Amino acid sequence: MKFYLKLVSLVLLTLMMSGCLHQSRSGVTSSLLDFLYPEGKVVDHSQDAIPHLRLPLRVGLAFVPEDNPQSSSSLTAVEKSNLLKNVAASFEAREYVDQIEVIPELYLKQGKGFTALSQIAKLYALDVVALVSYDHVEMREENALALSYWTIVGAYLLPGETSDLQTFVDTAVFDVESRQLLFRAPGIGKADAIHSFAGAERTIAKARNLSFSRAVTQMTQNLDAELASFKDKVKTQKAATVSYRPGYSGGGSASIYGLILLMFLLRFAAVGRGDGKS
Repeated sequence: MKFYLKLVSLVLLTLMMSGCLHQSRSGVTSSLLDFLYPEGKVVDHSQDAIPHLRLPLRVGLAFVPEDNPQSSSSLTAVEKSNLLKNVAASFEAREYVDQIEVIPELYLKQGKGFTALSQIAKLYALDVVALVSYDHVEMREENALALSYWTIVGAYLLPGETSDLQTFVDTAVFDVESRQLLFRAPGIGKADAIHSFAGAERTIAKARNLSFSRAVTQMTQNLDAELASFKDKVKTQKAATVSYRPGYSGGGSASIYGLILLMFLLRFAAVGRGDGKS
């Protein structure tokens, strides 16, 4: 019995000295640069013509396709749809936005580059396009001391793992005609998990959802801030020239005040006619 206990102690000591047994890295990326510049050469558009925006804007939303869509780390169709809904909600709150079109991801898989993007924008009659991309990394580390059990026959060690997950989500808004970046909104989320081999997938899936959720929350906050300041940047920094479509004056509240004034004048005129009759 003493020999058995010594053997167990020796095994435990060896495991403590060995520490981590195995490390692995996995993930998935939907690269904005790879989509816009498929040949690998990034073109500087900063010296091109200043973007000209016709308000209210017609905005397109699209997801940049992943490099490995079959990966277990890839977003599902439902998750992508929910993410685009968050982005759309941020745009819908702005009075200088007329309509929002969600572009099927399949269209972006048919071709890459600004030429393909321009064709899609022409099809939907869009002024600007918001491209959503993400990068997700999972670091898994096997640790023999993570989980241990004592059974009737003695000590039984079940190798466990720790996983660190990080997600980067980015929304980049481009003027289609000038191909210039108007603004972008990033978000980063992190999560970690400790799990056994048997329950790894379920635990990692929860941590993955948490990491994405945190990244999306931060990105949405940054997007709201960028959209709120965009109009001021156009005025103060001359980031773009602006013209107005027929029927749009550029001031959402002005039309309301005009309507109130018109109703007041009509009411006043009606009262005047009533006094004349009496």
